[in-house]
Amino acid sequence: MTGVAVVDFGGPQGPDELVPFLTKLLEDVLPGPGPIKAAAAPWLATRRARDVGRNYEQIGWSPLVPTHRRQVDALRAELGPDAPPLVSGMMFTAPTMDEAVAELKAAGVDRIVALPMFPHYSLATTQAAFTFFHQALARAGMERIPVRWVAGYPDHPDYIEALASTIRAGIAATPGPEDEPIHLVFTPHGLPLSWVTKRADPYPDQIRTTVRTVLRHLDWKGPSHVGWQSRVGPVRWLEPGTPAVLDTIAASGARRVCMVPVSFAADHIETLHEIDIEYREHAHQVGIPHFGRAPALGVEPAFVRCLADLVRSAIATPKRHDCVRCLLPKGEDHRRQETCPNCRFAFPAYLRGGAA
Repeated sequence: MTGVAVVDFGGPQGPDELVPFLTKLLEDVLPGPGPIKAAAAPWLATRRARDVGRNYEQIGWSPLVPTHRRQVDALRAELGPDAPPLVSGMMFTAPTMDEAVAELKAAGVDRIVALPMFPHYSLATTQAAFTFFHQALARAGMERIPVRWVAGYPDHPDYIEALASTIRAGIAATPGPEDEPIHLVFTPHGLPLSWVTKRADPYPDQIRTTVRTVLRHLDWKGPSHVGWQSRVGPVRWLEPGTPAVLDTIAASGARRVCMVPVSFAADHIETLHEIDIEYREHAHQVGIPHFGRAPALGVEPAFVRCLADLVRSAIATPKRHDCVRCLLPKGEDHRRQETCPNCRFAFPAYLRGGAA
């Protein structure tokens, strides 16, 4: 029997979860040896919580986990009476990857599909989540169980239709005179530039694929832009940043923008605070009075259909393994190599391990 692990980021639902959430996040993203990160993360998390906590309080804390549960319920309903066991595993909050693995073990599954709630593969999201899940399997003595790892799905037709539906809703809700054009601003989460130039992270290319595809799907004739959000720290990130894009739009004399949170399957602090509060204020300050936003995907029916199609396809092709960068299928001999023979992307350890 095949079980499905739906993996996601997680988010604090109240003040008691904030410091543990930030601690686990920092342990993952900080540079340096593990013991040093483990020692520094709790102290840094406590300091960071003072500022971040105020932002979470403004939005009523993170709705990501409750939204995720509704998405999994909708997926289960879409798959129908023959739906496989579906479990949830979060990277940084409950339900944890260990809890997800324990549920699968109790269900007696002998194969697993790992399904990410990230349409675009990145080292920071899908690869990290898959690594955490693989480690949880090892802790449970299940590291040899066959896993079908679902890579990115940036141009899946149902995903594109779901995104287009949210954009239509965002355009309809954007205020301002109808004779003034709306500028679509696709605002994915950003990445340090070195992750792309030195580590070949496929995320920005997959984001651009989605943007091109959905604009064609919408037959959009108006102006559109991509601005990378959520920059932190002194290192150089993907450019242009979203505030800089808003500055450029304002300098052109435009007065209406609709933000599109293209990389987010559910609302959380990056949409509800960074876009809805911080970027709205920035837009007004630079002379853009009419500000709208497309909703996150949530339980958009086409998105649920996309997830169901990915699950069905993965169950039907249990031994298929795709390179997460070029998205081309790999044979078992190629999967055991260090790098993809097509694009030279380094295969992650979770993909090289486990049974065939």
